[in-house]
Amino acid sequence: METRIDTKKGYFMMAVLWMAYVTFAMNWVAGSSLTPQITETFFDGPVNPLISQLVNYSITTARVFANILAAVVLMKLGPKKAAGTAIGLLMMGLVAIYLPNYWAYTAARMVMAVGGSMVIVYMNPVVAHYITNSKTKLRMNAANTVAYNAGAFIVAVLFTIFAKQMVVNWRLTLTFFASLTILFFAGWLWKAENFETKENDNGKGEAYGYKDALKDGFIWRYGMAFASFLTLYVLSLVSFKAIFDQYTLLNGSVTNLLISGFGILGTFAGITIGNRGVPRKPVLIGSGVVMVGAFALALVFANSVPLLSYTLIAISGFAMYIQYPIFLNLPHELKGMTPQKLTIMFGLFWALAYAGQTIATIIWSYILGTAGYTPAMIFFIAVSSLYIFLAATFPETRQKDATMMKKAA
Repeated sequence: METRIDTKKGYFMMAVLWMAYVTFAMNWVAGSSLTPQITETFFDGPVNPLISQLVNYSITTARVFANILAAVVLMKLGPKKAAGTAIGLLMMGLVAIYLPNYWAYTAARMVMAVGGSMVIVYMNPVVAHYITNSKTKLRMNAANTVAYNAGAFIVAVLFTIFAKQMVVNWRLTLTFFASLTILFFAGWLWKAENFETKENDNGKGEAYGYKDALKDGFIWRYGMAFASFLTLYVLSLVSFKAIFDQYTLLNGSVTNLLISGFGILGTFAGITIGNRGVPRKPVLIGSGVVMVGAFALALVFANSVPLLSYTLIAISGFAMYIQYPIFLNLPHELKGMTPQKLTIMFGLFWALAYAGQTIATIIWSYILGTAGYTPAMIFFIAVSSLYIFLAATFPETRQKDATMMKKAA
């Protein structure tokens, strides 16, 4: 007997997960933007870049393990309890604010990061279960990919318009962002439902576990490519505000606003391009070249022509998000996908991506602290460029469409 799918309830669940992740992004970016004030409170003065970035390292490290954990928790508890647990863990961001020292604060933020990572992994099986139309699925996955950017954009606007008010009391500022999670936790408990995660289009479950995923060369290339992408994306939004303010003529809040704002516009362009059924690899490679190239040029002119740098950063943010929804929709376009398989694939994918990005960020911070700004930025661009070469190795998931276009030409 076929179980009826309640699409309205599915959309409600997607909305709650999306808003919970937006709140996580707001909490993370706001905390990073307030790093000088936070370290001043706990250490009574400035600290080494490695120490000041410790919270960001810990968050990304926690996310490595959280993504592996997410699939295990899903299979043990089912979607409703698993995602509810994830949203509940986000509330540790509220607890962290009032802990007595920097190390306890960091540990609690790590727990918050575990919840955030689990939330984004659970978005995929929910979309796979409730959405069958491929164009709608791309739009929903695009909305999920832009969730972090939406949170970062909101924070960037607030820190630009209310710059002085946001830094007066960092605990009060973070309390406002972290408290929103309570609403989404209550919403999830109110209306979320369980569903089967092993079904596919034929109604038959397919055995797929982490052993299978670890043998899949595509996931390794896919994860490492995203680690390179995240190095550019996360550092530019999370760590560069203070760096630009200190080393360049650029305003860090404005650069955050441009990246996140034009990134949202780029998402709409990505949805339009993706739903035309065009070949994926040329879009990923071309957008990647523009994304990295524009940001590299922005750094070159950051201390001589700030207006040009702002323009280039906006272009980079736009190109970044043209490819993002297409990139993260690739596994959905592979044959034989089930919600469980997607959860395992994305669990390993996110773990690889955040592990690579964490290592790159630690090395970048070390270079910044020992060799200075210019060598650190050269390393940053070099790591970000790896994305372009790895994207070229991906399978073309729109091969038939590409062949038809060639014949039509």
